[in-house]
Amino acid sequence: MSLSRRFRREDRGDEGSWSRLLLLGAIERGGDNATPSSLAAGEGLRSSNLAAALRELERSGLITRTPDGKDQRKVRVGLTSEGKRLLVESRARREKWLAEAVEASLTKEECAILFAAGGLLERIATYSEND
Repeated sequence: MSLSRRFRREDRGDEGSWSRLLLLGAIERGGDNATPSSLAAGEGLRSSNLAAALRELERSGLITRTPDGKDQRKVRVGLTSEGKRLLVESRARREKWLAEAVEASLTKEECAILFAAGGLLERIATYSEND
């Protein structure tokens, strides 16, 4: 949690909030399959909260919402070039800080341990009881 808080502090250059960046990242991960319902389920958001957030992102020119080509009841959500730029710049700021912090704070042996632990944490993060 403290590392997550530090990332938010390091990303102070973003014009928006951390939750907005998280939602933009979820839309990017969803690719062409991102829909409001898939985003709500994946991010654990209530549909009313998500709808408000999507309206704000669309007003800010960060996302587009287009009717699905096959099922007109569905809407596809995608990033605009501005949304992609904002996400890339945000990640770059956090990655820069992290690389500098690792280099300044850890020995080579500790770096190896950290990278090995990263793989383990990824396995834990993707665990599902249904697998």
